[in-house]
Amino acid sequence: MRYKVITAAILLSINSTNILKSQITDSPYTLFGAGQIEDNGFGANKAMGGTGMAFQSGRYLNNLNPASYSGIDSLSFLFEMGVFSKYTRYETNNKVQTKLDGNIRYIAMGFRITPWWANSTGVVPYSSVGYTIHSTKSIEGELTGYKITYNGSGGINQFYSGNSIKINKNISTGINASYIFGSITQTETAGGAYNFNGYSVQNTKYFNNFYFDYGLQFSVYNNDWIYTLGIVYGNSKKLKTLNRISFNYAEDTVDLGSSEFDFHLPRKYGFGIGVEKSRRYRGGFDFERKYWSVIKFSNPLLNTRNSERYSMGMEYTHKPDYKHFGLAGITYRAGAYYKKSYVVIDDTPINSGAITFGAGIPLKRDLSIINLSLELGENGTLENGLIKENYWLVHFNITLHDLWFQKPKYD
Repeated sequence: MRYKVITAAILLSINSTNILKSQITDSPYTLFGAGQIEDNGFGANKAMGGTGMAFQSGRYLNNLNPASYSGIDSLSFLFEMGVFSKYTRYETNNKVQTKLDGNIRYIAMGFRITPWWANSTGVVPYSSVGYTIHSTKSIEGELTGYKITYNGSGGINQFYSGNSIKINKNISTGINASYIFGSITQTETAGGAYNFNGYSVQNTKYFNNFYFDYGLQFSVYNNDWIYTLGIVYGNSKKLKTLNRISFNYAEDTVDLGSSEFDFHLPRKYGFGIGVEKSRRYRGGFDFERKYWSVIKFSNPLLNTRNSERYSMGMEYTHKPDYKHFGLAGITYRAGAYYKKSYVVIDDTPINSGAITFGAGIPLKRDLSIINLSLELGENGTLENGLIKENYWLVHFNITLHDLWFQKPKYD
């Protein structure tokens, strides 16, 4: 099993950059700013509303707080991959459309280096852009017009290597060292009037730089109960940028030049509280704020505000030891979240919320787990002629578990 896990980790890590550059969302609200800011959290967190700043990694990874990696067992190597499928219903005041979307969400691995030092490395999305908008422009002196289509795709990705140090039984600290990279392409295409062959203007923005964020977990033990406080923090960071624009007409392409522009990742902080009993019951609450209000974009319809996210979740396992499979070993999860995004369009704030359900299903003969979750959510509003999104989102995550450093036994 060990060599299968290592081989899968190497192959998927090699291909992860191209995989995560693909579009992973479809929402008209990603037209604005940096697109949709993706929530952290892996398979188990997703089923609990994205909660987990106070949870330790264990049988699965938890990237909500880099201090959590110290909870990985000393004999364990974990490899995780998450995918999703999303069905969205878009509603305006006079029209309804639907869309089915899906892609790989993240790839990560984690292991203990020493009894007090653990590592997790992976690739996750930071933001995503995906939209298609159709419009019509009139031609002066004519009764008809021509069609304009606006397309957007891409996003910002994060390759991280996180390290966690267990200071003592009660305190763990952690740091994620990340490389932020990616591109967002916006294309305007016109055509469809008389002998007008049409044109297209392509605007591609590139981003990259290094980024660090930090975490702390403090636990108090009382008989079978564990109470934990988790704290995360990340400073603002200016990214290296480049904006390239080209004009295409017929078979000719004209490079309109390139330039740098100003873009910062916002300062953030968050905290979570968690409680656990006998490895059977666990619950928590998280809060996170990002200071987007000081970051401005060129779109005149877009104002920014500080984003906030509130989440809560719980899980229950009937028999949490590694010997039970089937119904006895399943972990049941539920949660909810509410999020105030950084986007304010024409003085109308864009908010979202969801309820979540899920289960962790252990695989027989090893310690690997399949995590499934269902998210029922809502994003946007019908106010001021905007769009409301109602969606069903299915997360599928597999955690491959291998035991390292065990001495073989011979009869």
